[in-house]
Amino acid sequence: MKLLIGLTASLLLSACGSGESVQMVESCFIDAPVNNTKLPTSQDFKISGWAYDKQASSSPEQVSVQLNGKESKTFVATRVKRPDVVKAFNTPGAEMSGYDVTIPANSLDAGQYQVAIMQTTPERTLKCLKDYMLTVTGERVTVPAPVVLPAPTVAPAQPVVVPAKVAPAPAKTAEINKVPVKKPQARKKKTKAPVESSVK
Repeated sequence: MKLLIGLTASLLLSACGSGESVQMVESCFIDAPVNNTKLPTSQDFKISGWAYDKQASSSPEQVSVQLNGKESKTFVATRVKRPDVVKAFNTPGAEMSGYDVTIPANSLDAGQYQVAIMQTTPERTLKCLKDYMLTVTGERVTVPAPVVLPAPTVAPAQPVVVPAKVAPAPAKTAEINKVPVKKPQARKKKTKAPVESSVK
């Protein structure tokens, strides 16, 4: 409880010192994670809930989640529709009162953090600070920067000379020895000489 009061006082003093108009409000809630949850710093985790400007009956577009502990860090959240909040408070302006933010791994040191929901309007900043704590465990893991190697020098490619294909000489057609065919000659008929009769 002392920690809560001390953090609240220091936050108000820092806001006053910066000249920023900060108004403490109660119209917010943290749905997840559950209060006093322990979360490892080496993993992403989400914080979600609802918050709206009760005085103006509206949901300022700019909303963020502030974690205050050994260090103070603010993470920009995304607005989402919450028709259940509209129904519960009979406030149509609370339709976009939902918020959702992912806390990246290794972004926080180990320790306890009080969660505050910040809404920004052109006139003022609304801070909703509940008795809500998160405990981050473990150590940050330092991820080494990737080593960028210089691109290897590639010699220009030498043109590949492909020997031209020589067309084979046309094969000589073997000459066929033609044997002249002799035409058969007609046989001459031998005529017998007349036999002279010895009888006269």
